Amino acid sequence: MYDWNALWHEHQGYRTGHSGTRDDINRLADELGARLIRPAQAIGDTAVYDREDAFLLARLQDGLQLVEVAKHRLFDITPRLVEDDEGTGLAPPYLEIRAENHATAESACWRGAISAGDDGTLLIDGHVLGQDREPAMRFPTLSFNDSADFRHALSHLWREELPVLHGLFASALTPPATERQQTGALHPGDDARLSEICDRYAEIVRREQATLSRLFDDNELHLIAAVLAELHFDSAASCRGLWLAIEARLIDDELDRKWEIDLASLLDRMKTLTYAQEIALIEALTPLDADSRRGSDID
Repeated sequence: MYDWNALWHEHQGYRTGHSGTRDDINRLADELGARLIRPAQAIGDTAVYDREDAFLLARLQDGLQLVEVAKHRLFDITPRLVEDDEGTGLAPPYLEIRAENHATAESACWRGAISAGDDGTLLIDGHVLGQDREPAMRFPTLSFNDSADFRHALSHLWREELPVLHGLFASALTPPATERQQTGALHPGDDARLSEICDRYAEIVRREQATLSRLFDDNELHLIAAVLAELHFDSAASCRGLWLAIEARLIDDELDRKWEIDLASLLDRMKTLTYAQEIALIEALTPLDADSRRGSDID
């Protein structure tokens, strides 16, 4: 279900010493009052115990160390632009934010209409994207709806990630060119506006690639490029969560051994990437066609 070793590193700041049995971390079920669901395979590996509300991760590291990860903290948030009528009762275009938690088997969606204000500003659920405070974004069926971690993640999504998609949302409010031509609604300046959006997109990608050059080494970039060569993204929203595709290929093909990289470290860093950084990686490392590849812009 999870990359447990990666979870250990991600939450190791919260680890605590344990005075119980030290010779076999796979035999702590009675002491911890939890069920062993993944035994450690070797020294340095993580044993995982399942308690009703949390996972307990155990390692022999400077003695027996435990990390408790509350299940309600293991959520994923995915934004999606919806431009077709999907029978939700909300007219497109709208933003859909899906929250899932595989540990608690919960999922729910929030949807906010995308519109333009009187002065042309982009609104999501009546809030100016990138300026106003985020909408309430209520997920009443989720047990972790009001948790500080979840609310912070939603706020970060609104302030940091969604503004990067401003041009995409704005374009959803503009009819396709063929439709504008048929209705005689082709406005002067549309080409200039599109060029402006493309220039901004290119600058965002350039800046993010400069950051990524300090985050990944050459072998890691080669590995990511090898995975991207086999991927096809059906939409802009599907580019999110690139680390999941990397993890799947590493499990199946053991590319980490081929390129001699630290799998847990790579996945840890990939999980922290913003949507803009993931797009920058895709733009730099995706091949143009079967015979040529974009030279990496990350040097």
